[in-house]
Amino acid sequence: MVVEKSEQQPVKQGLNTFITRISTQALSVGSYDLELMITLLKDTAKATPLAKATRPFIVEWLSGGTPLSITDLDEAVEQLRYFAKTSDIDFIKEAKDDKDRRRRFEEFWEKNNPVPGAPVNRAMVEYYTRIAYANEHFGHYIAGWRTDRGMVYIIYGAPSAVDRHPLDVESKPYEIWEYYDITRRFIFTDESGFGDYRLLYPIWDDRNRMRN
Repeated sequence: MVVEKSEQQPVKQGLNTFITRISTQALSVGSYDLELMITLLKDTAKATPLAKATRPFIVEWLSGGTPLSITDLDEAVEQLRYFAKTSDIDFIKEAKDDKDRRRRFEEFWEKNNPVPGAPVNRAMVEYYTRIAYANEHFGHYIAGWRTDRGMVYIIYGAPSAVDRHPLDVESKPYEIWEYYDITRRFIFTDESGFGDYRLLYPIWDDRNRMRN
C-alpha cells in the first residue's frame, strides 16, 4: 500500500523545520517506510529531488491504551489457532480487505471480552502477551509460538514448576512442566540437541499439535 501526500512550504537559507500530519487510518498493522522528497515548486521536469530521506516505522495494535506486540495482522490471525475455532479464523481471513479483516478481528475479541464493552480486553492482552513470551523464550528455527513449549505456555500460561535436565548423561535433554492448579504434567524432550523440545507426554495428536 502506498499513501502519498504533497505540500508547498517556503524554504529559507539554513535550517528549516516542517510539521505535517499523515493519517494512519488507511494503514493496517505492519511495517512501513516513510519517504520524504523535496523538489522545486516549478520543477515540471521531475528532475532529481533536492533532498530525499527514508525512515522505517511500525503501525502497532493498541487495545484500550495498552500496546500489544502485534505488528502483522495476518500473523495475529494465524496465532488465534490456540484460542479460536477454525471457522472463526476462516471467517476473519475471508474478509474482503484489510479494513474488513481488522473489523472482524476486533469483533471476535469483543465477543470474548471478559467484561463486554470494557476499554481494555484483558483476555486479548493476556493471550498476545503469552505469544510474545513464547517467541522470546522458545523460538529457534521456527517462531516460539509455533513450538510445543510455546503451544502449552500459550494455552495454559506459566507452569507452577519446571524441572530442567539439560545435561543428563543417560538421557537427552528434557523438561517437566507441572501445573498444580489443573493437575497436569507435560514432558518435553530435545531429540536434536539444538533446543527443539518436542512434547513427549501426554501424547498430543498430530492434528492438535498445531505445528508447521
